[in-house]
Amino acid sequence: MKRFSACLAGWLLLLAILSGCGFKDIDRRFFVMAIGIDKSHAEEKAYRVSLKLAVPFAKIQPGETNTYRLVSDDASSIAEAVRHIKSKVDKELDFTQSKMIVVGKDVSDELLREDLLDWFLRRRDIQSASYMAVGDPSAEAVLNVKTNSERFPGDSLFLSFDQDGTESSFIATEHLFDFHRRVREKGIDPYLPVIRTIDDGAFLIDQVAVFDEERMKAVLSADETRIFNELVERNQNFDVETKTDKVQFALNVHRFRYDYKIQASPPAIHLKGRIVAQAEESTEAFYTRPWSYYEQLAERQTETRYARLLQKLQRLNVDPVGFGLRYRATRYGGAKEWKAWQALYPKVTFHPKVSIDIKSSGGIK
Repeated sequence: MKRFSACLAGWLLLLAILSGCGFKDIDRRFFVMAIGIDKSHAEEKAYRVSLKLAVPFAKIQPGETNTYRLVSDDASSIAEAVRHIKSKVDKELDFTQSKMIVVGKDVSDELLREDLLDWFLRRRDIQSASYMAVGDPSAEAVLNVKTNSERFPGDSLFLSFDQDGTESSFIATEHLFDFHRRVREKGIDPYLPVIRTIDDGAFLIDQVAVFDEERMKAVLSADETRIFNELVERNQNFDVETKTDKVQFALNVHRFRYDYKIQASPPAIHLKGRIVAQAEESTEAFYTRPWSYYEQLAERQTETRYARLLQKLQRLNVDPVGFGLRYRATRYGGAKEWKAWQALYPKVTFHPKVSIDIKSSGGIK
């Protein structure tokens, strides 16, 4: 009898726990599709948090502008802002579908101190594979862009970064897990793509912001961003533009790979790359000269572009390619080797060598 009473009490306790587990049906939830963080202009408030919420409809047509709701709040922390936003909506906030984190330029430096990253990394319902970007002029402005092609809230941003939609050589992609790794790891510096609003119905992603250990150092131009994607993200979808006084042509790249070696004395980095391409546009027919002529022109200008970008990153004292990480990984001095690399990197000379093989002229003679 005592055993039966104890068993009954256990089942009643279990039922009490399950009845209060907090489960809510899908029609009682707001799915947070994107999160924006800006610096607050209110007194004693550190952040302005914006959440892009999906509004459920039975049928969504392309171009619908009322399929989302943007809710913002000012608070001293992200957790406090989210709790206060809950008082502004009539459904539970669900972060399991959040795939986009946009940080305003005025608060981006705090990412490096992990003040902002801490909240995202501690929550179990925030995906570590979420995309990250810098919003210009603000994260709230970027999330409030209404594009006519969106099928659901945030769809245009997701398609821009995951390459299921557009594939652009100007768009850099960065994830939460990789950004956190770059913030903590010595020898490889973080970067984030920059999303700029053009008007009420469009945005532009053709720049990248590079960081050192303390702050954002610079925003690269569109042309520099394209080269950055080739070296850092090893992008395979890009064009090689070549222009001289006599001819101008463009090559569409089919395959691209490169490797490099670090030389300690004298300090140098020898980068060797190989590109297989097809002629896409030219001011003269490719049959007037040997193809080797065009290959050599493209090789020299590509090597110059790589050297200029690497030298600029060196002057900024940032290393998003990860040369320092390779240096540490191939030596066994620990902290001593890291200090040696910090003294070595500003003195390094870059020697890029690119081999271009044109497989087709892209037309019929």
